[in-house]
Amino acid sequence: MSVDDKATSETLAAKLRLSFPVGFGANADDIAAVTGAYVAEGSAYLQSTGFVLDRQGRILTAVYSSGAIGRLVPDDVIGFVRYVESQREAHPAPAMQGQ
Repeated sequence: MSVDDKATSETLAAKLRLSFPVGFGANADDIAAVTGAYVAEGSAYLQSTGFVLDRQGRILTAVYSSGAIGRLVPDDVIGFVRYVESQREAHPAPAMQGQ
């Protein structure tokens, strides 16, 4: 997701050889309000934000960093997912009435 225009976003996606869709023209404040992404103070761009979603697509955590340190890395995500799954198994949601 980018606040950049279509041409700038397409150029970057091509340069990085991205094989997935890249959103463009986003309003940073609107995206932040919906997702919990972080907007750089005093400007109109989103900080690099990583999200971990549950099976229903809900955001479990959002992690941002303005530098290379502190960003989500695969091993941390795998550990977090394992933890969430273990908690789900240890504390299953009660069955809904009538099902």
